[in-house]
Amino acid sequence: MESFGARLRRLRRAAELTQEALAEKSGLSGQAVGALERGDRRYPHRETLDRLADALGLTGDDRADFAAAAARPGSPARTDAVPRELPGGLAVFTGRDLELDRILGLFGESRQGVVVAIAGMAGVGKTALALEAGHRLARRFPDGSLHLDLRGHAADPPDALDLLDRLIRELGGEPPKPMSLDSASARFRTLLAPKRVLLLLDNARDAAHVAPLLPGAGGSAAIVTSRTALTDLPQAHQVLLDVLPEADALRLLAAEVGAERVAAEPTAARTVARLCGYLPLALHLVGARLATRPRWPVAHLAHRLDDERRRLDETGVRTSFALAVGALDDTAARAYPLLSLLDVPELSVPVASRLLDAPERETEALLERLTDEHLLTTPAPGWYRLHDLLRLYAREQAPPGERAAAITRVVELCAAMAWQSMALVSAASHRHDWAAGRWAAGPASADEVFAWLDRHQAHLVTVVRQAAATPGVPPEAVAAVGLGLYEYHRARARWRDAIQVDEVALRLVDGVDPVAAATLRNDLGVAEAELASGGEAAGFRRSHAFLRRSLADWEAIGDERQLAGTLNNLCFVYGLGDDVDAAIGFGERSLALNRSLGLRHVETLNLVNLAVLYGRQGDRARELAYASEAVAVGEETGDMRGMAYGRMRIGIVHRELGRFDVAVEELGRSADLWREAGVRLYEAMTLAELGRAHLGREERGRAREALTDALELLREYGGEERAAAVRAELDRL
Repeated sequence: MESFGARLRRLRRAAELTQEALAEKSGLSGQAVGALERGDRRYPHRETLDRLADALGLTGDDRADFAAAAARPGSPARTDAVPRELPGGLAVFTGRDLELDRILGLFGESRQGVVVAIAGMAGVGKTALALEAGHRLARRFPDGSLHLDLRGHAADPPDALDLLDRLIRELGGEPPKPMSLDSASARFRTLLAPKRVLLLLDNARDAAHVAPLLPGAGGSAAIVTSRTALTDLPQAHQVLLDVLPEADALRLLAAEVGAERVAAEPTAARTVARLCGYLPLALHLVGARLATRPRWPVAHLAHRLDDERRRLDETGVRTSFALAVGALDDTAARAYPLLSLLDVPELSVPVASRLLDAPERETEALLERLTDEHLLTTPAPGWYRLHDLLRLYAREQAPPGERAAAITRVVELCAAMAWQSMALVSAASHRHDWAAGRWAAGPASADEVFAWLDRHQAHLVTVVRQAAATPGVPPEAVAAVGLGLYEYHRARARWRDAIQVDEVALRLVDGVDPVAAATLRNDLGVAEAELASGGEAAGFRRSHAFLRRSLADWEAIGDERQLAGTLNNLCFVYGLGDDVDAAIGFGERSLALNRSLGLRHVETLNLVNLAVLYGRQGDRARELAYASEAVAVGEETGDMRGMAYGRMRIGIVHRELGRFDVAVEELGRSADLWREAGVRLYEAMTLAELGRAHLGREERGRAREALTDALELLREYGGEERAAAVRAELDRL
């Protein structure tokens, strides 16, 4: 009979391995392999046998014969059946290549007692991945594969002692008497220690739920799935599942319904995948439904899914979501539906705290708990997102009476931040009379306020539209957002956003609040003109109509201060449209009215607008005089923007006249002022002029630096035309 050493040598050579290579692959020493082949060690330990069998790729009968060759004479042959309890996997398993490779790689390492914890939201495919990995790994665990559904989120999950009793008996042991959780867990680990068994523990509630069921020392291992991130299992390798990428979602759908149907209707198939939220469970269920209805076009299913009122039922995920949300404690269960109310893709902590009407610290702690439960995801620090299907489910649970109140609190937060930006940039604006301190947000710097608005900018239009369409939200709160954002929109050149917000606000207050309506028409006139200057010619007609209507409103109201402001905006807008004579007429009327009213603090922009217009007429002396007066008035009144604009014009005039030293000084000071005021577009335009002034002094390095900084800002705030001009200058450098 062939000895164990001879068998090992034969198998090694058949695998084309040297002793050293087999030693490295099995995690043994070269001396140990040599001793076994020579017969110096005739009866290796079970762990050594398993390592060698893994390294040689032995499975089934070959592995059993290999182990039998190492058995001591007279050892009883094993007659017990090896448990193989893993349920069958999905008929269709696609995607998850990275996650599957990582899991298999972890089990391929030589470390003992590997535990992998797979976490993710309901329906994301945790069990499918665990089963796929378990079946692929089964040959590495000759003593069996055990499966337990822990039903951690069920109303009556199985008791841990009952589970341990079953596991102990499966391993051929007897439970201890008396039986406690600690004694049963210890007996289980003792029985498991000499074996190589794979445990698949599905649907764990939390770490405490699963910890007594995990292997200890030895070659056994476990794969655990849970909707909760089991971060407090120190021995576990964490694998987090998200929804599928679109390509994998389409492959899953094609595997369910047939590749030819998906290929014949690619747009409809993409719509189905998107409306399923790229969630594997939903895709599997709608795919199976479509497969049993071969005469249904894919587009028909897409149409049915497009109806939000029945999407949860069409996708079949309602039950899974109900179990996940139903497991929350009372505080989280009350809060979760409120987080679904806004039509925005993600929530910041401040916005979520307003929805919940709770302090931000408490809110963040709750959001983190919901993230651990995989009812939220966190795409960035301080931001949280609901899956589209979960949002629909949570909205169904929201008390109807709380919707308007929650959205109102968010709108009031947006209004407060908007008016804070107005107060910081234009404290002397007459529109503060309308606000009357109702929207105070508390002390903050311009950088902090503008940064907050930048982070939330993508959602402001959506929030305003949703609030306007929600019965019970006060119209003045919605209007306050539009009125308060004027300086922010101008500083960031977000004219399209300004138009969308102001149009919604105007519809709410027109005929109800004459002052707010007149102000919003003024703002719309400026925004339309700014867009028109970028090439939308029809915008000038809309701009003139808004501003002339605003002018008539102020005349009817009798507010000469606001009348002067609208005249100045007409001066600016007609100048953008190249009607210089009309623009100067409006500007001089505004300046005279401001001076008659003693409104020194609003003269600066009036003076600068006129300076630009006189310069376009070729009157350099008057241009410099008006710009210099603007700087003087700005210094007297603390108008930072007026000073910045005046110095910008002075610098440009001196550059064009070849006085580059003065130009560099004035433009540098102007850029600093614009930066301090947060007006990034004009900072960029001034930096571009500064670069040109440096070129006039043959300072190519400084010119390149200023133009590069200008281009970076213009890409975000200035439009392609301005950016292209600066890019061309850099190319020439």
